[in-house]
Amino acid sequence: MIERLRATGLLLAAAVAVAGCTGAGATASPTATPTGAVASPVASPAAPTALPASVPASPSAGTTQTDWGVIRDALPAGFPLPPGAEPSDLPEGPYSGAFTTTTPAAGAATAIEAGLRDAGWIDVSSSGPTEAGEVTIDATGAAAGCRARVSVRPLGGLTAIVVLYGASCP
Repeated sequence: MIERLRATGLLLAAAVAVAGCTGAGATASPTATPTGAVASPVASPAAPTALPASVPASPSAGTTQTDWGVIRDALPAGFPLPPGAEPSDLPEGPYSGAFTTTTPAAGAATAIEAGLRDAGWIDVSSSGPTEAGEVTIDATGAAAGCRARVSVRPLGGLTAIVVLYGASCP
């Protein structure tokens, strides 16, 4: 499954590169600037990083109807994630992106919130942690109807991150 995701990611990345060269589908999207800094995720979260290279990220990605609303089937490049986040095939779904990281849930949630604010999301709030340690982050973008929801939860020795990225977002 991972190899299929990587192959799909490479194909989508090539399509995005071609579209970028032709100007097709060019839109402004929130981006994060990776700093490479690694700090204690609980005391001071590490700066979020952009999507790993193997994650499909295409403005031409399809959409899916969920209970939350219509989401994109892939995240745009630059969506802020904690350092070391890797694509994962988590059982909950559908989602725009799913990842695991070794960063503890509280630190990962704090890093994602900070990354969303730094990327220009205008309203970023979180709820939790729940008894199970899950934190939910809701964000509103500048474009009309643009919103995202990120669930961050402990998963054994890892942290699971599930992103719903609204279809109305650039």
